[in-house]
Amino acid sequence: MKKIIILTLFLFIHSCEKQNNNKIFVSEKIYNTVLEDINKVNENNKRLNFFYIFTRQDTLIILATSKENEVFPIDRINKLGAFKYKDNKVIIAESYNPKYNIVKKKNALDNDFIKDKKSRGSFDEDIQYGYIYKMITPNNIKLIKEGELKEFFIK
Repeated sequence: MKKIIILTLFLFIHSCEKQNNNKIFVSEKIYNTVLEDINKVNENNKRLNFFYIFTRQDTLIILATSKENEVFPIDRINKLGAFKYKDNKVIIAESYNPKYNIVKKKNALDNDFIKDKKSRGSFDEDIQYGYIYKMITPNNIKLIKEGELKEFFIK
């Protein structure tokens, strides 16, 4: 009986360790990558506190800006929802022709948290820093580019 109680307690503790806070993305890899990249950006530039996450076919893009919905091409993309992470606003944008869905069907995104005002985004006003990943699967992603991303969003 004592062994059964110890085994049950061990299994309970082990299952608690496996729980996570990912209520948004379809994989832990995407969730952890997004949070790690936000932390890296915040270490280098405190001004960049709006993060846009979206995919284009099999490419995952994490784009950091200092303004919400006022930077080309972000001003033209529909937003699915947002969440707070530390002092940052993380906005999940609608993906273009995605090969993989990155957002769970039932998720913890807040749609009321988005500034939906469309404006004429400026290409020169803001820094567009971020990361581009190639998604082999939602659990297997490879870094392609880190740094300034304006070259990829030329009008």
